[in-house]
This record gives sequence, structure tokens and C-alpha cells, in this order.
Amino acid sequence: MPPVSEIDWDKGDKDGLISIGSHKLYLSVSGPDRKPGEPIVVLMQGVGSTIDEWVAVRKLVLPFARWLNYDRSGMGRSEGPDQTPAGISAASVAAELDILLRNAGIEPPFVIVAHSWGGYTSREFLELRPNDIVGMVFVDCNTERFFDSGAWGLDVFNPVLGDQDFMETTGLATSHVLSEEEWNAVKDEQADPRHQATEAAEVPSGPSDRLALVPKKQLEKLPLKDYPVSVIIADTPGDFQKMYEFGVAAGNGTEEERTLFRKCLDRWREMDEDWQRELLKLSRLSRSVRLHCSHNVQLLQPQSIVQEIQWAMDSCR
Repeated sequence: MPPVSEIDWDKGDKDGLISIGSHKLYLSVSGPDRKPGEPIVVLMQGVGSTIDEWVAVRKLVLPFARWLNYDRSGMGRSEGPDQTPAGISAASVAAELDILLRNAGIEPPFVIVAHSWGGYTSREFLELRPNDIVGMVFVDCNTERFFDSGAWGLDVFNPVLGDQDFMETTGLATSHVLSEEEWNAVKDEQADPRHQATEAAEVPSGPSDRLALVPKKQLEKLPLKDYPVSVIIADTPGDFQKMYEFGVAAGNGTEEERTLFRKCLDRWREMDEDWQRELLKLSRLSRSVRLHCSHNVQLLQPQSIVQEIQWAMDSCR
């Protein structure tokens, strides 16, 4: 085990590469100096997402809370293992974050902000550090209820989706709130072959990550007791509707494949809010927010996320 970092991460704006044993991860901490026992906000992004996508949220959080973000292995400013694994599980991501925080010497308590696949990685982190988390903000997150029955998986959607650009099809490329420089940083990162290889290893793990959470029964155990839990629900089914229409217009998929796509999308649209609201069972102090925007809330309505972080910080203090 490498020595604990001697950097005081509780004061000033700090960043650097911290060893997790096999390689180093990029860590950045900023915001008001942290008092003893005060929570720090920890970001856990979705599949293929780096801290570059969260700069708007970060700017709005810094006036009132200390903010910690990092890039996962093989992405952004972080190093990766010598060889990209065939699959990257939510549990392995949580384990690396646990090592990162311990080796950097960053003490709890933590308020976790999770997006999309981060619903799985953050819940695995909760499993590892149940006494160290004092609040969670879930931003359009996956849960163990996510398509827990019926045909489901990327193999259902891919024949119709083809190779379209998600950001272009859904309008995200023109409706985001980032500056031109910030947006170019996001696009450049996503175009990096190393990033693409890592994302390709993360994507297939979703179904197994869902199944891995089921036996842990967190939703039955009230693990966060009276600590705040916020659930932000966006309109991801609406994104997939746009992508379906684009794929059909491009001639993608057989009629049978299109029918299966529509069937799964209808089920998703019907149940999405119920599935995500299950996360409210993690605590007695919880609330949900319904937004009429695309899945990438951090790029479209960052203030909606910041409002929930503010509520969580105020509640756990």
C-alpha cells in the first residue's frame, strides 16, 4: 500500500495524481475550507463521463460546499491499468474510489452526487462505507429495479440506433450550458481512443451491476437512516424516442427489432419514475424532483442539481 498523501485536501484548491496501487487517479478538491466533521461533496459520474461534463455544477456548488471530483481509471486526467479490462463493474469502481480516498487521506463524512450508472457505483460505495455517507443526490440514476423483468439490454436498442451521435440526435450538442471551450474539452475527451476503450468496458456491465445489488437489499435496510436522499428524475425515455425516430429514418433495424425497441421503450416510459423513486427508501428523509429535460441534467439544468446538493448539505449539517 502506498503512503498516504501529505496534501491537506481540506484547504484551498488542490489537485493531483494519487496512487491506488497499480496506477494513479486524478483527484481535484476545491471550495470553502473544510471544518472538522463537515461533509464534502463527492461526485460519481455515469458511464463514459468525466469531470469535464460537470464544470457548470461545480462552479455553482463552490460558494457553499467543498467539492471533490475525480476521473475514473483510463479516463480524463487519470492513468489506467496496463491493459484495459474486458469489463468494468460498479463494484470495482467503488473499490477504487475507496482506495483513492484512503490513500489521499480524505476523511468522511461524504455527500455523494451520482448520475446514471453512478446509481450503481455509488450504491456499491455505500456498501463499502455505510457509516461514512451522510447524504446522497441521485441524478437520473439506474437502480436494481431497472427493467427487472422482460427483454432488456443494449442488444434490444443497438440494431435500430446504429452509429448515430447521441449528443446530436437528442439536441444536447446545441442546448448545453457550457462555454465553447468547455464543450470542446468534453468532445475531445470522448474522441480519445483510450477513453472509448474504457467506456466500451463499462457499458456492458449494467445488467450484472443491477443483479449484484439485488441480494444486498439496501432498499429494505434503510442504510442512510435520517440522512438526506434526493432523487432527480429526468426524461431519458424521451432521448431514446428521438434516437428511435432517427434510426428508423436512417433505415436501421428490421420491423421485428423496431417492435421490440418500442415495447421496451413503452415499459421504460411507464415505469421510469417508479423505479427511481425506489431510491427514496434508502432514508426516512428523502424527496424527489421531476424534470422535463434530457438525461444529462448536469449539462442542461445544473442549477437543479445544485439545489438538491444545497438541500442535502443543509439537512445533514
